[in-house]
Amino acid sequence: MNNLKIISAAEYHADEAVGNSMLSSLKDSPAHCYALHMAPGRPERVATAAMRLGTLTHTAILEPDEFRKRYVIKPADMGLATKEGKAWKAAMVGVEIIDSAEAEMVEHQRAAILANDELARLFSEGRPEMSAFWNDSATGLRCKCRPDWLHFTGPNRVRVVDLKTTNDITLEAVSKSVANFGYHRQQAHYTRGLEACGLIVEDFVFAFVTKAYPFFALPYRLEDETLAQGYEEVDELLALFSNCKRTNTWPLSGSGVQTVGLPRWAKRETEVEISYVS
Repeated sequence: MNNLKIISAAEYHADEAVGNSMLSSLKDSPAHCYALHMAPGRPERVATAAMRLGTLTHTAILEPDEFRKRYVIKPADMGLATKEGKAWKAAMVGVEIIDSAEAEMVEHQRAAILANDELARLFSEGRPEMSAFWNDSATGLRCKCRPDWLHFTGPNRVRVVDLKTTNDITLEAVSKSVANFGYHRQQAHYTRGLEACGLIVEDFVFAFVTKAYPFFALPYRLEDETLAQGYEEVDELLALFSNCKRTNTWPLSGSGVQTVGLPRWAKRETEVEISYVS
């Protein structure tokens, strides 16, 4: 059943439908996808420092009211190892403690977002973290996605915004991020899901904001050729997932002894003559 609904992040992640993160793991190998997302008894995934800061930024920018409920800033002059600090920490039940530097970071990031006219307009109204569920028409697989922000421009018409934090906001660096993290697949998967739920996706913008000073924010759109490749990769990965699920086989890519060589950038394009001077 295709639908768009408001549920908690925990409910969304607990649902076994195929999401973008599963497709990214599948690209490494079916074995990776199964181990990380489906294997019984798999360890709970622990958030890295980068993931924690990413969540902090997302909450502060997309859900400021929720940010005030979820986080509390530790007084700068308080040491948590002191008697006073331990008592204060023990009293902070149900909230996450952040320090003043982290609080300042997200304030600067929010200011950078609002300083960009296009991003300020997109974030001026809309809904954060809505969850879409649908059945893929080619494979029948139940799929899911959770866009960061839906800016409604009319009945069933939306502009999608996905918030990304980065160390480098230059065009070259963002291009590498698109390739490394599969943002082209993400846009294709999200767009297809929202359209399956009856929405017309008028635009899809990646809002990049830096994680440290100087704080800048810029909107990026994918070129048509890149997005087309994203759709192709999603189709291939869903077909692979469907076959693995049907046969209940989740192999590691390759078998036996693997042959490895230098990456393309490390290979010599022409012969280099080495001479020795005595």
